[in-house]
Amino acid sequence: MIAGYNCKPVFQYQFRPLMNDRRAPDGGFCIILYENGVLSFSTYDVTGAFMDELCFSCPSRVLHCFYSLLHNAGSWLPACPVDLRSAGITPYASSFAFDGYDPVRIWGINDLLVEPAGSEGGFFSRHLYVLFEDVANLFAEIGIRLTLDGFQWDPQRIQPFRKNPTYSTGQQSAI
Repeated sequence: MIAGYNCKPVFQYQFRPLMNDRRAPDGGFCIILYENGVLSFSTYDVTGAFMDELCFSCPSRVLHCFYSLLHNAGSWLPACPVDLRSAGITPYASSFAFDGYDPVRIWGINDLLVEPAGSEGGFFSRHLYVLFEDVANLFAEIGIRLTLDGFQWDPQRIQPFRKNPTYSTGQQSAI
């Protein structure tokens, strides 16, 4: 089964604009890395309704390295609050979910990143951001560019596919 929903997600990142600004005039996106190495990229419209989904096959080394990163984060990730908010108004919210840990929602990560290291928001937002960047670097090695507010791929290095409408067959179709 290459692309079914029966596999467990091991990493999820969601970007959601909170106000219509020039950087993100849409409803955001969500990526999910599944235990079978499939990376799902979904987009949403301004109302938050699902628009489209593309999938990518990641080599096994991506999952192997991901689990190494997750193991290293085990010293601080269990203590991370599930809700972090900056004091100011923010144009978007982010949500991070790592296998075995509660999802973390962050409003205003850019503001939190510059808070003092001794503050809870500053400490955990920096650690989450570094872990996110490490995961993004894994994807970059296979031609996928993930940032806090964007997702792109190099069609010369990796090709997306769509999940077969009859998920039970486990076949994929290239686009």
